[in-house]
Amino acid sequence: IAGTADLARAGAAPAITDVAANDAAVILYTSGTTADPKGVVLTHANLDAERLAAFAIVTVNETDAILGVLPLFHALAQMANLLLPLSVGARVVFLSPVSSTTLLEALDTRGITIFACVPQFFYLIHQRATAEVAKRGRLARRLVRAIVGANVWLRDHAGANPGKRVFARVHRVFGTKMRFLVTGGSKFDPAIGRDLYGMGFTLLNAYGLTETSGAATLMRPGDRFTTSVGQPLPGVEIKIAERTTPDAADDGEILIRGPVIMREYFGRADATAESIKDGWLYTGDLGRLDAEGRLYITGRSKEIIVLASGKNLYPEEIEAHYRQSPFIKELCVLGLSRPGEPAAERLHAVVVPDEQVLRERGIVNVRELIRFELEGLSVQLPPHKRILSYDIWLEPLPRTTTGKLKRPEIERRVRERATDAPADARPLTDAERQWMAEPDHARLMAVVGARLDRAALPPDANLELDLGLDSMERVELLTALERHCSTRVTPETRATIFTLRALIDAVLAAAPDADAAGPADEAGSQPWEAVLRQPPDPALVANLDRGKSARAMFAFVVLGVAGLAMRGLLRFRTSGQEHLPRTGPFIISPNHQAYLDGFVIAAALPYRALRDVFLVGAAEYFATPFTAWLARLANIVPVDPDANLVTAMQAGAAGLRMKKMLVLFPEGERSIDGELKTFRKGAAILSSHLDAPIVPVALDGLYDLWPRGRPFNWRGLLPWRGTPVRVQFGAPITVARGDYAGGTQTLRNAVEKMLSDMRSQT
Repeated sequence: IAGTADLARAGAAPAITDVAANDAAVILYTSGTTADPKGVVLTHANLDAERLAAFAIVTVNETDAILGVLPLFHALAQMANLLLPLSVGARVVFLSPVSSTTLLEALDTRGITIFACVPQFFYLIHQRATAEVAKRGRLARRLVRAIVGANVWLRDHAGANPGKRVFARVHRVFGTKMRFLVTGGSKFDPAIGRDLYGMGFTLLNAYGLTETSGAATLMRPGDRFTTSVGQPLPGVEIKIAERTTPDAADDGEILIRGPVIMREYFGRADATAESIKDGWLYTGDLGRLDAEGRLYITGRSKEIIVLASGKNLYPEEIEAHYRQSPFIKELCVLGLSRPGEPAAERLHAVVVPDEQVLRERGIVNVRELIRFELEGLSVQLPPHKRILSYDIWLEPLPRTTTGKLKRPEIERRVRERATDAPADARPLTDAERQWMAEPDHARLMAVVGARLDRAALPPDANLELDLGLDSMERVELLTALERHCSTRVTPETRATIFTLRALIDAVLAAAPDADAAGPADEAGSQPWEAVLRQPPDPALVANLDRGKSARAMFAFVVLGVAGLAMRGLLRFRTSGQEHLPRTGPFIISPNHQAYLDGFVIAAALPYRALRDVFLVGAAEYFATPFTAWLARLANIVPVDPDANLVTAMQAGAAGLRMKKMLVLFPEGERSIDGELKTFRKGAAILSSHLDAPIVPVALDGLYDLWPRGRPFNWRGLLPWRGTPVRVQFGAPITVARGDYAGGTQTLRNAVEKMLSDMRSQT
C-alpha cells in the first residue's frame, strides 16, 4: 500500500502485473471435517470457468441484490457472494453480526433477490412454518400436507405454482423481490426440500467442493422436483467409479473433470496425486447419476458404516428419516464397534432435542419422549437401519463453518462421555459455587441431597438426563420442596423446570401457600398425599358430574355400536367381567397396544360400568370444538400428562372421589412391539390414596391390527381372516398406603400372567 501511494505522489501509475490463466488466484483451505485441512490452489482460469458456467444457467445483472452470510474463505461464498455478483455490477449485502434477527431483517428491508446459504437456514424456516401449522391441530396438519402434495404435482405436471399465494406468509420471510434461493455445502434433507418446493419456493440445490472452485452441479430453474443436486455445469464432466462391494448397485465414488478443477493442494504433491488421476478429481463422495444426468449424493465414502452383517449404510440417509420428528433438532448417526469387534459396527445416535418446541408444548420428559419418537420411526425402517442406542445432548453438535457434522469429533466426545464421572461427581463450576453461596439455595440443596441420598449435586444438573428422575419422582421432589418452603409453584412454571437450579429458584419465587406446609415424608408418600389433596381446575372436571342422561345414552350407543362392530369384524372375546366391582370408585388398568384399545375396553364393559367410566386423555386430541364436545360426552378429561402430570393426577383423583371408574393405561404409551413395557406408578399412587382397587386387564390382538408407527391393517377386518381380539379382566388389587413400587409390580405381574395364559390357549 505504501508503494502505491509513493507512485501516486510521483505521478506514475501503479504497475499492473500480467498473470497467466494457470497462475494461482486464491488459496482456500478445506473446512477440515478431518484433522487434515489442505490449501486448495484455484487459478484465474478456474474462477473464470466457474463464472461462465454459472451465468450460462442463471441470469444475474446489476438490478439484483445478493445477501451474503457465509464466510468468504469458502468457495461457495467467494463465488456466489463476491466474484459472480460483482463481475456484473450486482449489489451485495453483508451482515455484521450474522444472526437470525439481522438476517430476517435484511431479507425484509434490503430488496434481496438471490440468497445462497447452507441447508441449516432453510431447515429453520421450514421448522418455523411447520410449528405454526402444528399449533392449529391435526386436521390443519393434514390439510397443509395435502396442499403441499397437490402443489408439487401442479408444478411438475402443469407448470403452475399456486403455492406462492397459498403460502404467501412464509414467502414474505424472504422478502417480496426474491427470485431464487441457492443451497449447497452439505446434503439437503429430501423431505424438507419437497415441502419447500410444494410451498412454492424455487430452491436450486448445488454440489461442489473447494477443489471444484465452488459448484460443479446445479439444479436448473424450472426443473421438476427431485432429490438430486442437479446436472453438471457446462464444461464439467461427472462419472461414477465402479464399486467393489456387492450391495451398492448404482452407487460409487463421484469423479469430476473440467476447467473448474483446482491446480493442486498447496505444498502437498502427494495429496494432489492421490486426489487427481488422469484429470479426474476423486471427491470421496458417493452418488449416482440418473438417465437425464442428474447427480444424487448418497454419502461420504469415509463415513460409510459397516455393520456386522457386512451391509454398508449411509448415515445421512438414516439421519434424514429420524429428523422427521418435530422434537429432534439435530441428530448424528455413528457406527460404534463392540469391544473386541472393531470391524462390526452398530448404529448409535447423538440426539439434540429442540428445546424451543419442548418448552412451547410444556414437555419435561425429554428422555421418554425421544425414546418414543425413535421407536416409532424405527419401525418404518428395515432392522439393519434402526438406531440401537443413543445419547441425548443439550448442546449443539459440532459442525464445520459450512454446516457439515464433525463426525470424528462427535464420536470422540461420545466415547469420552461413556467414561465420564456421573453428574453428581463432577466438580462445581464457579457460577454454581456462587449460586450455592446463597443461604436459601444451600438450604434447599441440602434437602434435595438428603432426599435423593446424593452429596455435592451440581445445581445445573438436568433432573432427567443427569439425575435420572422420572416424571413421578420430579413431582415428588418438587412437592417436598414446596412443603419445606410453604409455597406452591404454578402449573405453567412446572413445565419450564429442567434443572435443579430452576427447580429451587421456582420454589423460592412461588407464592406462599399455607396448604403446602408440612414435613416432607422421606418415603415419598407424603408429597403425593399433598398433591392429590389439591383439587384441579373445577372447569376441567365439572363435566364428570353433569349430563348423566346424555352420557347414559352415549354409553348405550357406544356399547351397542362398538360391541357389534367388534364382534362382526373381529373374533372378539371377553372374560372376567365378574371381577368388576358393582360400584366405584375403582381403576381399570389395561396394557396398551393400539389406538383402538379404548373402544375395545368400552365394548367389553357392562352397561352399568360404562356409563360411569372416565378417562384422562391427551389434550392434543381434543383441541377442536367437535372433539371437545365428544370428550365431554364420553367423560374424557383433556389434560396433557407430559406437560401437566400433577393436573392429570389431580383430575383422576377428583373423578374417583365422585365414585367414578377411571381407565388408566399404566404403560403410558402404545407398545412398539405388542409386548408389555414398563408400568408407571400412577395407578398405584391413586389407588393407595383414594382407596380405589385396581382391576388389571389383559388385552391382546390389536397390535396386529394397528401397530404403532404403521398404518391400519385393513386386511385384518376381512371375514376370512377374523383377527382374534381378547379382553380379560382380573381380580381387583389393593395397594397399601405408600407402596407404589409394590403395587405397580403386582399390577404388571397380574396383566403379564393373564396375557401369557390367553396366548398359550390360542
